[in-house]
Amino acid sequence: MRRHELPRLLLLIPLLSATVVLGQAVPRAIPVEEEEQKPIPRAIPVDPTTRPAQPAAPPQPKSPDQDLFDYASMVYERGEFAIAAQSFGQYLQNYPSGAQVPLAMFRIGECYMKQNQLKVAETYYMEVVSRYPNSEGAPSAAYRLGAMRFNAKDFEESARQFAFCETKSTLPQVRLAAAYNRARAYQMLKDSKRQIAALQSVIATKTDNPYREASLLMLGTVYLAEDKKAEALPLFLDLLKESKDNAVLSEANVKAAVLQAEMGKPDESIPLFERALTIPETTPLNRGIALVGIVQALFAKGDYDGVIENYNRNSGVLPDGEIRPKMLLLVGNAYRMKKGYARAVEVYLMIEQGFPGSDQAFEAGYWKLYCFYLLDDRDLGDFATAFIQRHIQDRPQHEFINLARLIRADFYFNHGDYAKAADSYSDVRIDVLPPKLQPGTLFNKGWALAEAARHQDAIGAFTQFLADYPAHEFKPKALARRGLAYRESKDLAKAVGDFQRVIKEYTNSDAAEISYLQLGLIAMEQRDAKAMVAAFEMLVTKYPRSKAAGQAWYGIGRGYFDQKNWEKAIPALQKAIETDKETNLDRAYQMLLLAYYAQQDFEGLSKAIDEYRKANSNANIPPNVVSWLGLKLYDLKLYARATKYLSLATTPDAPENTDPRVWNYLGMAFLETKDYEGSIKATDYFLAVTPDSAVKARGLMTKGRALLGLGKIDEAEKVAQEGLGFAKDGKPQALLLILEGDVAMAAGQKLESEGSANAALEKYKAAAGKFMYPAQLFDDAELTPEAMDKASRALEKAGQSAKAAEFRQLLKDQYPQYQAE
Repeated sequence: MRRHELPRLLLLIPLLSATVVLGQAVPRAIPVEEEEQKPIPRAIPVDPTTRPAQPAAPPQPKSPDQDLFDYASMVYERGEFAIAAQSFGQYLQNYPSGAQVPLAMFRIGECYMKQNQLKVAETYYMEVVSRYPNSEGAPSAAYRLGAMRFNAKDFEESARQFAFCETKSTLPQVRLAAAYNRARAYQMLKDSKRQIAALQSVIATKTDNPYREASLLMLGTVYLAEDKKAEALPLFLDLLKESKDNAVLSEANVKAAVLQAEMGKPDESIPLFERALTIPETTPLNRGIALVGIVQALFAKGDYDGVIENYNRNSGVLPDGEIRPKMLLLVGNAYRMKKGYARAVEVYLMIEQGFPGSDQAFEAGYWKLYCFYLLDDRDLGDFATAFIQRHIQDRPQHEFINLARLIRADFYFNHGDYAKAADSYSDVRIDVLPPKLQPGTLFNKGWALAEAARHQDAIGAFTQFLADYPAHEFKPKALARRGLAYRESKDLAKAVGDFQRVIKEYTNSDAAEISYLQLGLIAMEQRDAKAMVAAFEMLVTKYPRSKAAGQAWYGIGRGYFDQKNWEKAIPALQKAIETDKETNLDRAYQMLLLAYYAQQDFEGLSKAIDEYRKANSNANIPPNVVSWLGLKLYDLKLYARATKYLSLATTPDAPENTDPRVWNYLGMAFLETKDYEGSIKATDYFLAVTPDSAVKARGLMTKGRALLGLGKIDEAEKVAQEGLGFAKDGKPQALLLILEGDVAMAAGQKLESEGSANAALEKYKAAAGKFMYPAQLFDDAELTPEAMDKASRALEKAGQSAKAAEFRQLLKDQYPQYQAE
């Protein structure tokens, strides 16, 4: 007797994974041996030896219909299928109610199938199943129909026929085969629910089940496709325990390893991958997957050195295709995680250049960009733009495109190019960024817009930030920065509102420091001295080391100055200079000088001017202030100091632009300090712009005395006579007469020293005559006693001792307190 098997179902069972695709097919299902021919054949016996022994029956005489059926069966066994089909057909025609009708129909179907007349065969199988569903041949016919419908891609009908066979067959092996192939039909229908149920019914039989391994593999694959890792893993682990088939073991090892890796168990996955690599039957594809899996597991463990070492050890044996760029991507990522950004860039470039257009090349391009960002590459902005333009058409919604825009924006932001940063942030879709990046990005966007002077846009960004993230740590900064934008937009009321909210709700924050400063500056703009002082004093009290402390101290000083509170203004202005000399030196000193001047504090003013000029050789001191100081010091007979400050009040390059009074007193002060040249120069500037008058006469007296001090007797005489030409009375005349007397005395002394005694005597007499007028006819508490003293000296020199004694006694009587210089 011959055994015949059903045609195999040409089905490939793909293995899918969430991370990698394993294209290895599982072994095809072993078809059931359909039947063993006997005098009375039974349908689809799997193994005749497993059937229970039947008691021997006494031979019975054959009927005509049995003879015809046996003949047809004999021809069928010899493989003469055309004759057999004809004989079985004759049986059906002659004996339509015969006992062997169902089996004869089935055998006719078999004959036509053997002759590859499948459509005719299918008709007979259908007749058996539909008309004789409880016959012994019905399960076999249904099995044949299931296979035929499967190959015709009518998977729903195929599954129905296999289910019929599974239900009706009394043979366990047939039922297992039908259930297994029913599962394959459901697989093709993508009906995983019914496929899983069918496979579970197969694997429930753990012994004498040739379909168990294939079913375990298929069921695990289904669970993988549905991401049911917990359900899939035990199935593959069962295969590893039970199977002796290296191909199956290889497949199960790889799948189980992938699952362990995806479930975060790298230590469990690595040995499984390594075991797959030792199995000769492991396909090149699975071998590559195992290599990548090991690297993935090492990467998941954070063993980046292991990733790099494993790649370097196996890079020469990796199969071509998508395995290599996947491995390279992991290696590049390992270098990146080790902060070896330059090496990572090299690996990412290999992927881009070697596998253009691949998903790995795209991902490598993004991570290369990220590494350039961390390396602070100066061309990062251009690199980011190029990456976006290269991939925007194919992947417009991919997160890496959006992140590349963010990298570009952050790069420009960090380099202070806020105009480009603002434009770049506007391209970023903040709502699809990872949640942890969204608030910072929106905040930086507002900041960049503000720095780029796009104040209304900045206000909008910060307003959105405050609405979306009301509890974020940047909230006080956002309020303060929005306040600045309002201020730049001239909306001072809203600006003040934001700043006041900050100092009220976030009293000790950095934003409060900024807010106090801005409130003070706004008050300064609005000339609200009290509010200005209040804000700035809070700033320096709470933040004494603030970078804005110098500005705040100046504001305090100015506020008190505007209120004419000089006592508080002065120390604040001094503190402003001390705290921020570069910014406040000139403006604070200008105000400080005016404060001392307003108080008529000549010592404080003098000290301030000296300090100012020491700090700034080009210090600009208000002329009226320094003039007042010089005149004050002159009045106090502090002549040397007077010359110093009066000189500061002059413009030697344009003397006509100086107050003549300054030149006058400067000349007199120089005279007192015996700087005769300086006195003459200053006095000449004064005389040049002064008409004939008592004031001019006084100036001429100053010049004459300076000339006399220089020993220029004749010139001094001429100056005195010039003055007497229009000073006919009063103190100016008295001063000039005394000057003439001093000139005559000097001339006499000179002549005397030269040995001209008589000539000298005449000069002394002339001098006495000059002194007599103010001494006798002019009454002045200073000039009269001076003239009397000088007259007595001149008379003594002229040889008139008695008269000289009279003058001395008169001087003593009238001016007992006088002491000659």
